[in-house]
Amino acid sequence: MRTRRLIKTAALAVALGLPSAASSTEVLFAFVESSPPYVPDGQQLAGMIAGLPGFNVTQRFLDAAVFNDYASFDQVWVYDLFVGANNNATQMANYQNIANWYNALSTKNLIADGRIISSAPFWTGAGGFAAEDAWIRNYAAQLDSVGGGLVLGTDHNDYQSGINQINALININPFTGFFGAFPTSQALVDSLSPLYVPIGNCVGSPGQPCINDNSTTGFVPAGLQPNGQFLTPVAYHGTTSTAFTNAAVSATFGSPTFPVSEPSSLALLGLAFAGMRLRRRGKAIS
Repeated sequence: MRTRRLIKTAALAVALGLPSAASSTEVLFAFVESSPPYVPDGQQLAGMIAGLPGFNVTQRFLDAAVFNDYASFDQVWVYDLFVGANNNATQMANYQNIANWYNALSTKNLIADGRIISSAPFWTGAGGFAAEDAWIRNYAAQLDSVGGGLVLGTDHNDYQSGINQINALININPFTGFFGAFPTSQALVDSLSPLYVPIGNCVGSPGQPCINDNSTTGFVPAGLQPNGQFLTPVAYHGTTSTAFTNAAVSATFGSPTFPVSEPSSLALLGLAFAGMRLRRRGKAIS
């Protein structure tokens, strides 16, 4: 991964409450398809990132050509709000190249968002734009603070088939289903997550922080993944006890609300038991 350190980004740090640092960050915002109707919404999201000091955003359509320069970007955002299979030969080649880039990273930072445009103005009016702006900008800033990474963004299961090709190639569980609460749904946000920004309280529970996800949001993979990564819930429906099965956003950014140690320990314990069973089986055969 190439991270350019060319200009001061004190304005970014002040705006987001982060330590100031010198950086210039190359971001690829990749659309799974070039077909309507949600391309303009994705372009709005890309514009939010481009508005950050020191960020340069390139937009591409993954059905237009096969690209081989993903390693020239610090962050890759994949946006799938497109009905259909979205897995023709050109798209699949790009999915594989994105996966190759991600799998080769020494530190694999990942954000999975199952409600990627759900607080944008299309869904909630002018007030929603400010909320989504802060939310998306903080994704970019937090990824920048740890050297870059991957953002996978989609919505309910009408739009998940393309992006789930990438999930499979990086060996994480797929996006699934949808919450089904259009048009008034809100997701509880973990205020201790690095991805949290104070964008508003829940309507039903005014003392708790929420983000709008007014588009029958999809559920994201959370918890221990097949590739060994642990995805922590960030925004979810229900309570902390049900967050892993009802997550609307998850990430490799940890949070004390959902410590990694216990699930990881259980996974290691499972491997230990598996090893014991194999040793016993070997003795029985001999």
